[in-house]
Amino acid sequence: MINSRNFDNIRTVALLSILLIHTGLNNIGFKTFEKELTDSSFYLNFNQLLMDVLYLNLFKAGTILFFIISGFLFEMQYLKFNDFSVFIRKKAKSLLRPYLVIFVIPTVILIGIIEPNVGVKENLNLVTFLIKAFSNIFLTSYWFVPALFVTLVINYFIESKNLFKSLYLFILIWLISYLNIYLKFTVSSHTVWFIAFLFVFTLGRIMFLYNEKISSWRILKDPKKLTFLMILFYIISNVESILILRFAHNPDCVNTMRIGNVFYSFCLFYLLNAYFNKFKFELPIDISFYFVYLIHPFVVKITAKLLADNNLFLFEYPYQFLFNFIHFLIVLTICIGFQQVFFKLRFKSKTLSGYVFKK
Repeated sequence: MINSRNFDNIRTVALLSILLIHTGLNNIGFKTFEKELTDSSFYLNFNQLLMDVLYLNLFKAGTILFFIISGFLFEMQYLKFNDFSVFIRKKAKSLLRPYLVIFVIPTVILIGIIEPNVGVKENLNLVTFLIKAFSNIFLTSYWFVPALFVTLVINYFIESKNLFKSLYLFILIWLISYLNIYLKFTVSSHTVWFIAFLFVFTLGRIMFLYNEKISSWRILKDPKKLTFLMILFYIISNVESILILRFAHNPDCVNTMRIGNVFYSFCLFYLLNAYFNKFKFELPIDISFYFVYLIHPFVVKITAKLLADNNLFLFEYPYQFLFNFIHFLIVLTICIGFQQVFFKLRFKSKTLSGYVFKK
């Protein structure tokens, strides 16, 4: 059965997966290939493309794992949500307050004050500022927080007895977003199509309601079969990426909501749950997953800039992937270091984290 006590360990895997993707500094050849999309460049750079796709798809499950856990925990507490105003205040404190303090305010200061006056100076008018602020707040790595908040608000009004009815609608939305990756009748990014994740969140809720019944399925009792399915869907996910880039001419070839990646993520979730049911594991230090998530894009941006200025990231294929991993370790170390300092700093009789994060 799914055990919520395993969720911290699964969150660790999810967070590390997201960091491994965001710290990837793809080499110049792959970026050139994305832009050209010609027959000659396809075959010329195929090995390099394949390696990039294999690397990225291996860690693409992170966001879906977080949505599954969020849906499961939401349903676990659903009967306690008696008053909408109380519910909103609690979620605003736990989700939006840290988001505002650690990300939104620093981003506005960075875009409006620091960047226009440091390095390549620019005259930033109000319209340009608003466009840059909107894209940096809602269309970057931080899209997850407002998306999750909207998802929680919508689900407050969906009673447990109506979950399967709502699932039909959410599956339809997801399928439209999935087809759009291939047909590209509009922007395909999952930061825009975040409503497609309502499908995953709802499945998380259903997994709590029918936890015992689902856990009796034979396939979930056999780790070998689960591993085989996970590898199969991982292969399908990679084939999809090649097809999307080659024939759909869409650089968004590792979109999170591809069908191969969705099934790969669910198989990985159950496999991790089975593993942590058998082998107990505790992190040697306390890690705030939310703090690391909020701070890591700033660290990635700064470290990538320093590495680029010193020409340290222009590694040729296939050594780029070793450097990606080194970059990941640097970013992870800095983020955890920041967290340890931040959670120990005090103002008056309270730690700074106590003002920002809901206890």
